[in-house]
Amino acid sequence: MTLSMNARFETALRQLRDSLLGCLKLLHEARAPLLVSIVSAAALSLPEQVHEIFRIMALDAKDQLGPLIFAVVALLSLTSGLALLGLALIQSDSRFRSAMVAGIASLPILGAAVGLFLAGARTMVAGMGQSVGALDGSFGALFSTASDLPSILKSAGLAMALLGVMVAIIFLQVGQSFHPRFGRLAAPICVLGVACWVAFALVPYWLPTLLGTVAVVLFFLLLAGGFLSILIRLRDRRNIPALSVIVIVAGCFAWWNVSDNHIPPKVPRPRDAIGIVPTAGALLAWLPARGDLDHFLSTGRPYPIFIISASGGGHYAADFTATFLARMQDRCPSFSQHIFAISSVSGGSVGAGVFAALAKSFATNGRWTECAFGTLAPGSFELKTRQIIDRDFLAPVMASMLFGDLPRAFIPMSIWRGDRAEIFDTGLERAWSEVLPDTDNPLAKPYLDFWRPDGVAPAVLANTTQVENGMRVVVTPFMSIDSPLQAGTLHQRTRYTHYVDGEFIDDGWEALGADEDIRFSTALGLSARFPWIMPAARFITSKTEFRLVDGGYIDNSGDETAFDLVMELQQVQQLSGELPGGRLPPFEVHLITLTSEGILQPGAVEGFGDLLSPVRALLSSRVTRANMATHRIRMLLNPAHGITVGTEGHFSSPSPIVSLNAALPLPLTWQLARISQQMISVQIGDAASCVHGPVITLPESPDGTPRAQAGLIQGINGVVLANSCIACSISYRLSGDPAPIGRPCASR
Repeated sequence: MTLSMNARFETALRQLRDSLLGCLKLLHEARAPLLVSIVSAAALSLPEQVHEIFRIMALDAKDQLGPLIFAVVALLSLTSGLALLGLALIQSDSRFRSAMVAGIASLPILGAAVGLFLAGARTMVAGMGQSVGALDGSFGALFSTASDLPSILKSAGLAMALLGVMVAIIFLQVGQSFHPRFGRLAAPICVLGVACWVAFALVPYWLPTLLGTVAVVLFFLLLAGGFLSILIRLRDRRNIPALSVIVIVAGCFAWWNVSDNHIPPKVPRPRDAIGIVPTAGALLAWLPARGDLDHFLSTGRPYPIFIISASGGGHYAADFTATFLARMQDRCPSFSQHIFAISSVSGGSVGAGVFAALAKSFATNGRWTECAFGTLAPGSFELKTRQIIDRDFLAPVMASMLFGDLPRAFIPMSIWRGDRAEIFDTGLERAWSEVLPDTDNPLAKPYLDFWRPDGVAPAVLANTTQVENGMRVVVTPFMSIDSPLQAGTLHQRTRYTHYVDGEFIDDGWEALGADEDIRFSTALGLSARFPWIMPAARFITSKTEFRLVDGGYIDNSGDETAFDLVMELQQVQQLSGELPGGRLPPFEVHLITLTSEGILQPGAVEGFGDLLSPVRALLSSRVTRANMATHRIRMLLNPAHGITVGTEGHFSSPSPIVSLNAALPLPLTWQLARISQQMISVQIGDAASCVHGPVITLPESPDGTPRAQAGLIQGINGVVLANSCIACSISYRLSGDPAPIGRPCASR
């Protein structure tokens, strides 16, 4: 009896072992499509950038009909293609075969379902149901228009989950008897891959935008699953280590920089370019050329000079910077001719560049014009800004990265023209040309041809970071002679200055030749090369090579470079304007920072601590360093910086801060949903709504409002009022008149 039981037990163990070995064998055979299916599910569910695209499709379904249809087609193609590859790779019949193929087919769809649900759950609709006056009126109207968005996205997620279940059931049935031939699947995948490679190279903007980012990525994953299956099958069936060879070759190409095509294109330097001059020299040429200088000289008031710093943050920072400056220009036509320079980082550089280009084309360096008062409809500058900025910059970049730069890592000789960074830069130029076809395109001109001392456009100082030594390198038309030791300019020299035995040593090298320049759009793009989405720019000089990346690595606020400028201008003030080339009239400097300050809090401890903590710390410190720079500089420029929203401080501080509410999350991407754009626009505020008084009390939330909700509402109201009062104060900074108590920018 005991022997019989032992025999049955051993038989059961043997059957279990054989079953597990059989399952492992099937997993091994179909590991390529299974891996791609898992990656697809993660890509469709986790990134906040994908959640933003889901919001775009839900809110702008009419305009996004094409990308929406192609996304569904690409998703079904991906699931079907991966499942068929799994069936072709697995030869044996078993119940586990059909179950595994059903899982491969359904995982991407279920990932999309989770992504849609998370997009809905994380959509901010704060203030819903609050009483009138509890939330700023513009914000209340905005949230009411988006009140159905969470339920729409969650319902779409549920529908997608049901679709995933249906697909799984279909392949459970198909997997029991269907045995497709691998060659009949591999051949069309190879043809499709080559066709996509050629098509995206020939039509790098219109085609990706038509398809949308989701479809582009999903089609790439389908092709990746096919090519990976071919390479692994060669290893399993023919004992040819094709995948290992390709990885080794790509690694060698990358190590020797053979496949590095990230060299920014050069253009001839303009013959009449002034060249890089000291900041004081630039000011000496710029200030006397102001068209409204006589107005201030006649009234005995110092000339107001604005230095703007614009922080990074991808598309939302570009939108925020350009919209605030454009709105101020529409209210105060003399505003741009008072901006000496904009120190910008990443997305802030793009926004600053768009505004400066519009100012160069449509503003005038003319006689004094008083600012408008009262509530204004969006003006011409803001409307043009919206048309240029509010578009899909992400899809062409992703298509270039996946179908251009990535294949080039394995095949250095490519038909692809340029890289994804150049696609982005040229995309900015195309946006201008599409909106303003009959206007000269400043974004496509040489950088040193943009700023002129007698012009109306501010100088855009695009901040970057050098990879090899972590120093700040600025693309600028004038040079700061008293900048920190580890800083430099792209056109003049990339510096590493230090002291040896008390002697000043400058170990530098020229970044650009004496007759070389880069396009204005390239300068903006250099500052916006944040990790992975954009590549590091490679410069090859006569002495060495180096790479530049996003300026946010060292200072995401732009305040460090702006502070260098302010310090030099204050040195000129201390000399009473006496310079070797002449004497400057009296002036006063205002530093205005446009930022989205991050929330500094412990947060949640995440997994893979040993592996990912160094990377997380580097990315988190990007936000912290920017906050530290912004507030440390305020302590130096304005010791009485502890001001109350809407009080005299906003009208007298030499360094006000215009900010976005950090509690309202905005994704770091290059495509924004309409609600995100509107959220930025509303937070910028309106000068006419500023309430100026000794003490300002924000509206209280009704009793019973959750604490977190009440805090968010107070934060929203505070940001809108603060930004409105800073905008209002600019009108009085330009005029020199004191602001009256009450509503100083309301209709007179």
